Amino acid sequence: TETTTTTTETTTTTTETTTTTTETTTTTTETTTTTTETTTTTTETTTTTTETTTTTTETTTTTTETTTTTTETTTTTT
Repeated sequence: TETTTTTTETTTTTTETTTTTTETTTTTTETTTTTTETTTTTTETTTTTTETTTTTTETTTTTTETTTTTTETTTTTT
């Protein structure tokens, strides 16, 4: 009696795990603030005061007094 038992067991387990994680976060914050304030105040005051006072007093007094007295006496005696 010959008994030959051949058992061949082949177990092949291949586990391949490829994990690729690419995370890109780009945050760009640009703030430009331009404030231009111009205040111009011009105050011009011109005051011209001209006061002219002219007083002219002219007094002319002319007094002419003429007194003529004529006395004529004629006497005729005849």
